[in-house]
Amino acid sequence: MNNKNFLKITLFVVFSCVSLIWVFDNYLTNQKQEKIEIRIDSYLKELTDLVEKNKNLVMTASVLLAKDESIKKCLRTNERCNCLKYLSKSKESLLNTYLFDDFKIHVHDKDLNSFYRLWDPNRENDSLDSFRHSLKIVKKYETSISCIEIGRFSMLIRGISPVIDDGKYLGSIEAITNFNSLIEEFEKKGVKLYILMNKEYQTVASKVEFSKEQELRNFVLLNKTNEDISFLNSIDFNGTQYHKMDYFYIVNTPIYDISRNVIGYYVLKVYL
Repeated sequence: MNNKNFLKITLFVVFSCVSLIWVFDNYLTNQKQEKIEIRIDSYLKELTDLVEKNKNLVMTASVLLAKDESIKKCLRTNERCNCLKYLSKSKESLLNTYLFDDFKIHVHDKDLNSFYRLWDPNRENDSLDSFRHSLKIVKKYETSISCIEIGRFSMLIRGISPVIDDGKYLGSIEAITNFNSLIEEFEKKGVKLYILMNKEYQTVASKVEFSKEQELRNFVLLNKTNEDISFLNSIDFNGTQYHKMDYFYIVNTPIYDISRNVIGYYVLKVYL
């Protein structure tokens, strides 16, 4: 075999080996990326399922509360004095079923004013008309709904039902929960869930005092935390995305209100 043929064979073998290594490396990279995307999709589905579960629970609670004759009497007679007793008793009955974790109750009159907040009984009659669009829908269609919406006391998961007596619309009642159960569920899996509310709605949530640690450039963090969250400022929030950051992944997906406005983001910090 002359030197020329030997060189050709050598080059061919080297080229083949390099090509095989390149193909195999790409295969491993794609396999790893596919596994990462499957895990991320799994976490997003779990998040969606947990949100829907909480929406269904608070809506169920509101439907049951709306049928309570004592609560109807409160609205019918416009007497707030017995509301604390009636609402506390109704809430306790629901909690005793073990179907519900703790939740808040808010009653609204037919004119979309706050009638009674069980957790804040001294405040009354503030108008909700300008920012609680869900209440307008419940009044217009006299139907129960669940949604995520921003009110005086933050962005919360709400189930709202009309209170109707002898065909007459008296107002509505809502059962409310926060995102703590979702955060705790992901913590069990070693995943951090951050709940971000668009900063432009901070004036609506006027009864919440946010610490400096909770304030980002364009969002307010609803989680209570002492950790450094400044890395969240580097994320370009635009729909559902994931980003590799150092040794973890950040997954973000929008939070929509009942009008399909983006009012915040869920952010998952995932170690893969």
